[in-house]
Amino acid sequence: GQFDIIAEDLLSLLPKSSKTSLLEPEVVSALRSEWETATGRSILAAAATDGGDAAGNGDAEGCIAPLSKAMDEYLASNFSSPGVRAAHDVTASTVEDKPMLVVSTYAERIDLHNNHAGSWKGCYTISPSTGSISGSIRVCAHTFENGGNVQLRSNISPEAANVGTCSPSNDRDKLPSWAKTVTRQISLWEETDVMESLADLLESMGNTYLKSLRRVMPITRTKMEWNVMSHRVVQTLGEGHDKDKFNH
Repeated sequence: GQFDIIAEDLLSLLPKSSKTSLLEPEVVSALRSEWETATGRSILAAAATDGGDAAGNGDAEGCIAPLSKAMDEYLASNFSSPGVRAAHDVTASTVEDKPMLVVSTYAERIDLHNNHAGSWKGCYTISPSTGSISGSIRVCAHTFENGGNVQLRSNISPEAANVGTCSPSNDRDKLPSWAKTVTRQISLWEETDVMESLADLLESMGNTYLKSLRRVMPITRTKMEWNVMSHRVVQTLGEGHDKDKFNH
């Protein structure tokens, strides 16, 4: 979420002769647009200008309004923590002559004061005629402090499910219930396929990923004795030696 700050840093590093050619306002604007589309942040901008939830062609159009309302409630319930910005977009399209619905979500929390940031992007495709739903979720977390820089990037594709068909011409009264079924499935995916998977990953990280980074034995091939009392004695003697040094 710090595109402009990075651009300013580049300007300060580049020689004056390159600034005008490499970072023209038009070039920076194009790069920002491409970056926001790739990360999903463009959904926030579209929601801010009330440009989301554009209708498309086909029978899926009638499903957009109730699904968008259900997604509003879903985001308000699940992405309402302080500092979190979240938005969604529901569009209708045609894939191989079949009407489809695409639900895109994006949420981020940027806390530079506490040296961390994170984002959550979800994209779900629904077939109103068959009721099938598939999706992908991307989670990014970044923490940095005192020269440290740690990032977590996870891309998860849950197993496809079925949420029932959506036919506005025949089942208009059932649309709100159908939309709730969609958001319940999305919530189930996020709880089981994402949160539980990440929890298992973090729990096992000490004995797997981090363990492989540690040296089993020091170069001397002698294990270090981690005796707390011995270290305290050495530290106390060292402090006493420093005090005596100033008394002479």
